[in-house]
Amino acid sequence: MGENEITLFRTLDLMKRLERDLAVLYSVIAEGVHDAIISSIMRKIGIESATHSYILALIEPLIRECPPRRITDTEYLISIQNNIEEVLNHVHEIMDFVNSRVKVGGEEVGAFLVEKLNELEGFESNATKVYSFLLRSYLPITSTRVDTKRRATSKLIVKLLKGIADDEKEHGELLMVVNELLGRGKG
Repeated sequence: MGENEITLFRTLDLMKRLERDLAVLYSVIAEGVHDAIISSIMRKIGIESATHSYILALIEPLIRECPPRRITDTEYLISIQNNIEEVLNHVHEIMDFVNSRVKVGGEEVGAFLVEKLNELEGFESNATKVYSFLLRSYLPITSTRVDTKRRATSKLIVKLLKGIADDEKEHGELLMVVNELLGRGKG
């Protein structure tokens, strides 16, 4: 396995962990928020993030069987990894704080959520960029003359990644709705 493939699989592993940890964070926030609409939004995003982690685990063997022909921007992939590691650390800090608030029955998590909402929106935006990068690595394979199995596998990988990327965009939009509900809407 070459350096590009190692970098790619490390990025996938980090994204699986990030999606899993975000699922937990959104679920904990949903428990601590007393507004039913905001809680529902957080639960939805949490459930979908858990699903993304699972789908990434399913994609990994497919990518091993059908790696992208080449990853053109390994440096960008490494910078993505560094970004994901920073986000993971930050997600853990937020989780620890939210968990402590929920456990001691302290003030509603809503006030804290207002403060952290832009960061959560940023996490979703960064995830969309990662999935878009991976999609660009596979799109050329889906339209080239390669064996049928490789083309079909590539199309499946693209379909799964596109579904996740679309969800991430929707998560960002849902977090904007939360922003409006918390009275921070623009205009």
